[in-house]
Amino acid sequence: MNKIRVNLVLFHHDLRVHDHPPLHAARQAELPVIACYVFNETLSLETFGFKKRSHLRHAFLLQALQDLNASLAKLGIPFYVVDSMQEFKTLPVWSYVDVNAIFASYHPGSEEKSMVEQAKNVLNIQRVHMYWNHSLLHPGDYPFLLNALPGRFTDARILIEQSSKVRPLLPIPQPQDRPLVPESTILPSNSISPIIHGGEQYALKHLHHYFFETKTINTYKYTRNNMLNFLDSSKLSPYLATGALSPRKIYWELKRFEQTIEKNVSTYWLWFELLWRDYFYFLHIKEGDGFFSLSGSSSHTNLWETNETYQRAILQAKTGYPLVDANLMELYLTGWMSNRGRQNVASFISKSLRLDWRWGAALFEHYLLDYDVSSNYGNWQYIAGVGADPRENRLFNVSLQLKKYDAKGDYVKHWIPALKDVPTPELYQPWTMNALQQSMYQCAIGKDYPHPIIDDASIQLR
Repeated sequence: MNKIRVNLVLFHHDLRVHDHPPLHAARQAELPVIACYVFNETLSLETFGFKKRSHLRHAFLLQALQDLNASLAKLGIPFYVVDSMQEFKTLPVWSYVDVNAIFASYHPGSEEKSMVEQAKNVLNIQRVHMYWNHSLLHPGDYPFLLNALPGRFTDARILIEQSSKVRPLLPIPQPQDRPLVPESTILPSNSISPIIHGGEQYALKHLHHYFFETKTINTYKYTRNNMLNFLDSSKLSPYLATGALSPRKIYWELKRFEQTIEKNVSTYWLWFELLWRDYFYFLHIKEGDGFFSLSGSSSHTNLWETNETYQRAILQAKTGYPLVDANLMELYLTGWMSNRGRQNVASFISKSLRLDWRWGAALFEHYLLDYDVSSNYGNWQYIAGVGADPRENRLFNVSLQLKKYDAKGDYVKHWIPALKDVPTPELYQPWTMNALQQSMYQCAIGKDYPHPIIDDASIQLR
């Protein structure tokens, strides 16, 4: 029997059908299309003792894959979700198809590059078409050669805003004339429900809701540092991380909002954040695996420690500092942490405790629903003083930050029930309560809530 020649779209951090260059190009070619996602190939790997994905990240990814499976089915494209390329090669589909070429998105991560290489080797395919699909701006439209990328984001941003243009969206491909084969992967059901539902259809609904139904984008600049309410931040980053939402889609919807409703400092700030995301992505490309070195993107060699007592306190959310512990509890239970929380926790780990910043980055990788390798490691470098815009003395006083960003303590009390009866200002530094206060507020320090693991005087701004 003559086998059918097909093109293979290899999905990874691009789990959508809208504005998808590899899928668009594969459908433009004159061959049928099949699609694949390698699910668990790196799941067993560990970084600093942390597995790649927590159960919540795993559930969020599974939801995105289920959604993509449904979308591809409507296009008549079979979708195979496998644990390895070796497993993919054993499927029945290979009895009647041959792959002509692989279509995939470029990503600077070594694991992502390895997946493409494995596909080439296992399937014995040398014809591979790679497309830029992760950033808002195409590298060909970026105002710098990547090897000349400025070391400060501010320097890059000014020129980007003056000279760069965002390319138009690609349309969703037309369905294939007939489904190539009847079977595709049956994805398992999921009993875990993250606070944000994964998948392209939910991403598009959330984007429309945030921009045009609630118009919450209008206050983004002023609420993004709050921590308690769901729409204090845009919650678009988890969808960007899985690729369920194209950054260009966000941009062009933002432009539509500005043209039809309002243009203000908050709409600008979301554009600003998208540029930050791009900058870390291109910096990752420039640095390669050096992006994960102890000195980061800089030449600084700070001294970090491996202190199991400190690490255990972080993992148990029992540092004795309410702002840190509350943010860690939210992270562990939901897979989310606010921007303000991330800055404080990262500063506390890398500056106050002097733990290896990469240990903290691996902790975030394990838990965050919106984990993106370039943004995560870029931001940790930034806070630790070894990355873009390095300021080695950047250090957050987490007690003062709590007073500023959670003045009434609503956020802390929500995540740390032991502190629910503690009034301000004792809430900011609960270890200062005397025995009578601890009895009155039903919070015994060292029993109901831990003593601080380091002296507060050692984490003052300096």
